[in-house]
Order: sequence, then C-alpha cells, then structure tokens
Amino acid sequence: MPRAVLIFCFLYLASHCKCAWPDPYVKTHGEIWPLPQQIERKETVWSFDPKKFAIRSASKCDIIVEAIKRYTARLLTMRGYEHQPDISFQDPLSSLEVVVEGECPQGVPQLGMDESYKLNVTSSDAVLRAAEVWGALRGLESFSHLVYYNVSQGHMIRSTIIKDFPRFPHRGVLLDTSRHFLSVNAIKANIELMSQNKFNVFHWHIVDNEAFPYASEAIPSLSDGAYTCNHKYSLEQIKDIVAYARLRGVRVVAEFDTPGHMQSWGKGMQSLLTRCFDSEGRETFDRSLIDPTNEDTWDVLLALFEEVFAVFPENYVHLGGDETEFWIPDCWEHNKNITTFMSLYGLKSARDLEQWYFSKLINMLNAPHREIRKRFIVWQEVLDMDIEVANAIAHVWKGGSTAEQMQEMADVTSKGHYALLSACWYLDYIHTAADWFDYYKCDPQEFNGSSTQKNLVLGGEATLWGEWVDESNVISRLWPRASAVAERLWSDKEQTKDPSKAWHRLYEMQCRMASRGYPVQPAYGPGFCDFEYHAALPV
Repeated sequence: MPRAVLIFCFLYLASHCKCAWPDPYVKTHGEIWPLPQQIERKETVWSFDPKKFAIRSASKCDIIVEAIKRYTARLLTMRGYEHQPDISFQDPLSSLEVVVEGECPQGVPQLGMDESYKLNVTSSDAVLRAAEVWGALRGLESFSHLVYYNVSQGHMIRSTIIKDFPRFPHRGVLLDTSRHFLSVNAIKANIELMSQNKFNVFHWHIVDNEAFPYASEAIPSLSDGAYTCNHKYSLEQIKDIVAYARLRGVRVVAEFDTPGHMQSWGKGMQSLLTRCFDSEGRETFDRSLIDPTNEDTWDVLLALFEEVFAVFPENYVHLGGDETEFWIPDCWEHNKNITTFMSLYGLKSARDLEQWYFSKLINMLNAPHREIRKRFIVWQEVLDMDIEVANAIAHVWKGGSTAEQMQEMADVTSKGHYALLSACWYLDYIHTAADWFDYYKCDPQEFNGSSTQKNLVLGGEATLWGEWVDESNVISRLWPRASAVAERLWSDKEQTKDPSKAWHRLYEMQCRMASRGYPVQPAYGPGFCDFEYHAALPV
C-alpha cells in the first residue's frame, strides 16, 4: 500500500510539473524601478483584468490624455512573470484615477519641474495624485510596474502606498549621432525607455568631428559635413523628437561642441577652421579647431545658434568645450595668423585665447537685445579656465578612478558652479561581467565638500559615445545598464547603496523592457525571461 501511494504521488507530481528549469537568478514580481522614496506594501493582492480596467482623469491636458492612451494600450498587451502568490486574493482592481493639481504646460519640461507623485492602491479604485503632469507621468509608469502576471491566476497587483520624488532634478542619457547616425525611430525608442526608467534629459550630442547631421536652414552648407544626404536630421524631424519627448516628460538638450571637435563643420565651410602645422611648419590638415580670428566665423556661429535656440525650446544648450588640447599646439600655437592675433589682443597663451573665445561667444549669444537667450552647460574644462558664464553647469567627465572623479566634482563645486557627473557612467566602455555594479556604486555627491557644494550637484548623465554604437546595438548597449544609473539618480541614497540588493529588481526590469518589445541585454549572466524578446530577422 505505501508503495502504491508513492507511485501515485510521483505520477501526480510528474503530471503537474512545469516545463522549465529553475531560474538561476530569481526575479522579483511587481517591483518598481527605480525604487520609490517611500513604499508601503500591503498583504492584499488584487486581481487585474486589463480589459475590465480603466485609467481615468478629469484633466484634458494633452500630456495626460496621450499618457492614458499609452498606458492603457500597454496594460492590454502586457505579458508578465510567473509567480505563485502566498497571500490572500481579492476582488479585481477596476480603475486608476489620475488627479493633477497644476495647469497643463504648453511648453516643454524644464529643469526644476515637479516630478513628485502619490499612488494609493488600497481599494478597487486606485488613485494617483501629482502637483504637475510630470509627476503623473512618473506615477503612471510606477503603476505599470506593479502589475505582474501569474500563469494560474492571471494579472495581479499588490496593494501598495507610494510617495515618490526624484533625488536629483537632472537625470540624463547622452546619445552621440555624429560617429554613427541614429534614425528618428531609434532616438524615440530610447526616449521611451528613458521615461520607463524615469530619466528626464536626452542629451543630444548631435554633431562632432566625424559628421554634421544637423540640417541647418540658416547655414545649409554646414550639413555638407553629414555622411550622406540620407544621414541628416531636418528641423521638422527634430521638432517631432522634441514633441515626442515632451509627452514623456523628457527634456531635449542639444550639444554643439566648440571650439574643438569641429572637423565636420569645415566640410561645408572650410574657412571656419584654422589651418594646422606641426612643429617644423608642415601642414597637418587635421583641422578640428575653430578660427576665432575670422569675423565670418562669428556671423556663422550667431546665425546657427539663433536657429538652434528656436528649434530646441529647452532653456539650456550644451556648448561643449572639451579636449581642445588635442589640436591647440598644431592649430593655434603653430599658426602664424593665430599667434599674430594673440599678440594684437595681448593674449599670452592658447588658454588665454580659449578664454577670450568663450567669453565673446557667450556675450554674443546672450546679448540683452537677443530675442531668445539661453543658459549653458559646458564640459568641465571651460569652467576650469575660470571663464565667467552666469549660472553655467559644469559637466564633469574626467577622472580615471573614483577618487579622481570625486576630486573633480569637489573642485568644480568649490568654485560655486552647478555640476553634473558623467565620469563614472561611460556606457560605451563594455565588459564581459555585470559592469552595472560599478555604475550603481557611483554617487555624484560622494566627495569631500560642504553641504553648500553638494547642493550644487544637479545630478548626472549616462553617456553612450558612438564610435562602436549604431542602430543595431544602441538599445542593447544602453539597457538595462543605464537603468542602474537611473536608480542612483532617482532613489534615496541610503536605500540604494548595495547592488547585491538591487539585481533581483533589475532582472525584473530587464524582462519588463524585453516583454515590451525592446532588445535589452542580460543584466546578470545566464537566465531567462518568461516572455523573451524575439527579433524579426530576415530568415
């Protein structure tokens, strides 16, 4: 008799076993990324039928209306993750009411926008409250993370109370469209993924030495520096990207890097750049530095930036200013026209000339009579030279070690400058292991300095330079590695110090993005998602 019972049990278990190996790394279920500032998880779990659920709002704001459409469609088509709940199962969740106190913004989001929200899922009618539409967007994304799928009981959502807001106001991703062109769709896909991870700045490094894909209407010949006629962004396409980003609460900050990294500018206007000579007077033809002695240069810069200021409604423009030391010896110090000009103006060194250049550029662009004036972000070298740029933000990218990076942040803020950190978040550097651990450990305020200095830190950016990145790998190279940066910039510092406590949630976030149709790469070695990304390859 006992033998018969054992056989019966074996056959029963065999007939009910799942066709799956245990996951090497256990994912969480229904956890939010980035981690909210305050979250209270209840024992109650609500059933969730997307076809019987509605998101409602009295707001007629286009940002809210379009967001409700997006998230309704996402919930209707979502796939989830297998989970056997061990808590009570309740009635279905019927609705989410979105309440926004503020008015509908007609313009784009700007630095200082209110992204805070409160989410209450403790009854069949959940409520999301936000002071501004930007907070409502973040709350809707968090709500979508709470919903998960169980094969035996369908979609579910845990009863939860959340009070959330970002740690830093500037949380960005830099994409480089000069080294390799990225289509409008590829840029939009990354903006969408940014919003899913609560980033709020798309830093568009649009031109560089290699190519000038910005199709200027003010100075059309500049885009002769594009790779081909098919590798350009028209002003209408740019406006479309800005509008797309606005609906997702993402600022678009354009960077036009000068006075170096300008070789592509010279393809259409060679007179913009200085001639370059080696120490023996032989021309090198590595023209990458602007010619500030040519009056036509200033006419071109003014016309171009006036157009850029109008096309990009963001209050800040990134003026670059990095790595000029690569070209200064040959292109300025060995150029007789430049050295004669320096003598005439009493400029004793190339550093003095660079200071003179930036001072003139900024004074010209922000002259009182200009119809549109901006504030500026610059790579740290500009402010290291003690150039006076009112309310400028120093973008820190230097430092080979954590100690050096933090010293750079300390130095910049000690001079009273606002600061952004990118030095520890160069995502174009790749490894075979889980390198996001290192990104997660980096903190923009982890330097020796006063509270006043640390309050000058506005946040940071994950950067993806384009030498080895094109449309085929831009998403997989960025995500979910950039997700680690997102959490460091959004979430409470004390709750997010340890990557070993984060990877279960990051694993879920990886699978969440894959289930939504994005080719994200594995976050942590071998494993699987219940719904994998499947490429539509021509076979």
